[in-house]
Amino acid sequence: MQQKSKRQLLAGESRGSCVDYSIMEYREMRPPLRGFPVEFAALGFLIEEPMHGYALRARIEDGLGPLWQVASSQLYQVLHRLEEQQCVSKSDEAPSSGPSKKIYRATEEGVKAFWEWAQEPVDTMRNVRVEFAAKLYFLRRLKPSAVSTLIDRQLGALEAIEDRVTSEGRKSSDDPVLNEAWLKFQQATITCFYRWLSAHRTRLSMPKEIEE
Repeated sequence: MQQKSKRQLLAGESRGSCVDYSIMEYREMRPPLRGFPVEFAALGFLIEEPMHGYALRARIEDGLGPLWQVASSQLYQVLHRLEEQQCVSKSDEAPSSGPSKKIYRATEEGVKAFWEWAQEPVDTMRNVRVEFAAKLYFLRRLKPSAVSTLIDRQLGALEAIEDRVTSEGRKSSDDPVLNEAWLKFQQATITCFYRWLSAHRTRLSMPKEIEE
């Protein structure tokens, strides 16, 4: 693919050849890993307001339920890791009735880590499905002026992803027919996401309150 025409080829005029691809239908079910977006989702909601673990899980489900689900046990593991990394702190809150609750707050270190993650484009198609929509979600809520910049950077990153996928797909294989077919699928997926993101750039860049 020529570098000069890469954006034109990715953007393309043909819509009928796209695979049926929707990042909004992806639900991540596996346990969160270090640096996995559940950590950053927790930080994002705690930046909005301190809350206890049960309320945080409800906020994640309400806001990001279409992307992935988090069990209570998984979320408390995430909060424990964030506390070890000094990204959150916790304190006891004594309600008017019942036992005290642990209230979690994002620390200065946690806020810094969150914004570094939220404004950085992803570098693989797997992370497009898992992370990119979450980044858009939080930027639209917390910093809508940064959405268009993230989208533009992501469009540029897709070109690098396409280059890498094409280079890896051209390596020798003992099943060249399958290898070629899989490469075409990956390229089509990248192209369709590029077109989708380009087409929705203006609307996604609108502040959430204005759109509603």
